[in-house]
Amino acid sequence: MCSSTCNFVFEIKTMGELFGVIQEDLRGNVIRRISLFTGESEPKVEELIPVWEAIILGGLLKLIRNRIRFNALYNFILQKSMPSVAIQELQAGNATKLQLEEISQYGEGLIGILIPDKKSAIAMLISRELGCKSSSFLKGLSVLFGLYGFKLKEEDYDALKDWKSFAEFFILKKGDFSILCPSNLRFAISDILLLSDVLKLDPEALVYLTEDANRDDVKTKHLIFDQKNLLYIVITIILSGFTLWYTLFRPSTESEITADLEEVIPIDSLNKFNDSLTKAVLDSNRLKNDSLFTLTWPDGTQNVVPTKSILVDLHTYLTDSTQTSPVELICDELSFDPNTDLLMKPTDYLFKQLSSYLNKSKNVDVQILAISNKDDKSSFKRAFIIKNRLVGEGLSFKKISVQPSVESNNNQVDSQVKFIFTKRNLLK
Repeated sequence: MCSSTCNFVFEIKTMGELFGVIQEDLRGNVIRRISLFTGESEPKVEELIPVWEAIILGGLLKLIRNRIRFNALYNFILQKSMPSVAIQELQAGNATKLQLEEISQYGEGLIGILIPDKKSAIAMLISRELGCKSSSFLKGLSVLFGLYGFKLKEEDYDALKDWKSFAEFFILKKGDFSILCPSNLRFAISDILLLSDVLKLDPEALVYLTEDANRDDVKTKHLIFDQKNLLYIVITIILSGFTLWYTLFRPSTESEITADLEEVIPIDSLNKFNDSLTKAVLDSNRLKNDSLFTLTWPDGTQNVVPTKSILVDLHTYLTDSTQTSPVELICDELSFDPNTDLLMKPTDYLFKQLSSYLNKSKNVDVQILAISNKDDKSSFKRAFIIKNRLVGEGLSFKKISVQPSVESNNNQVDSQVKFIFTKRNLLK
């Protein structure tokens, strides 16, 4: 991309300067173009710009505590093509609605990562408080997100080197959120974006945050290492036991055994030993087959999943063309901390397979209802955690919707999750 484009709409800012997207000397031109694109007046667009910037910053700050969504952002910036022609035209003052549409579409991708399922609630709030159309607000927001994606790729890319660098870069900007956001909207937007924990986070706390993440990585490596060592120990014990048995319990009439028979005895014993090992392997496989199930797709690919997983019933639903009604599946494989509403146990297989299955079935959407014994806010938080994990595994956020669980009966268990899968366009 040419150097003039790289300087468009953004300045290289020091860490102490206010977070922003639009370069001051191009501000008037950008405001005019966004005004034409959204249908809002130029004064209204100028009023909305710091609100848009605050929302972008809020979404970035949330990633300080969410490594999965950080990875999704990194992959998006690295792999998604930039609408460079549209940006050059906007710089030159020749941008048309269609070209802003390209920037807006790019921004929609970032919205799906940084503030998934938040934009509608924010748009309703802003339209009520600032007197603009919700649709106009969202169109302008997507343009600003697209322009910031350019800045992140061309100027702030060093912040994406790793999760720690990202956190260190943006935690210093957390005070800018309060400066950019109008006082009457600050608390409401922060509450919608669930920013309270991040805004209270001190830069010094990042040391412990990243240390905890690194410690988890080290634990995983140690676990793998310990498993290998355990295998070596088991093999050594088996061989040592066989040697000891042969030494202590072989027949005492050694003087009567011929040279030929001396060859027969260890071979026969070894065969018996191998038979016992074979039986042990078969028993192990039988136990394994009792707890695991192999799913076969029409293209021949196979997945091994737990027999009691909802993935078994979901596979049946997705591969059976006669099933046209939505299917509701209760998932007991997830477990949430009752205090923090965070996932308590590793369930990577579930998120990977769910994302893979739904990507194979383009016409299937999923609705998530996470059950909580506390309140709707807790239920929403759990459901959004699940959605973010699925998006992090590559599933489009457009295929996922979230609802609080308002049902309450003795059959529901705190931490249960209800997935409702729906096939679209089946009657067309």
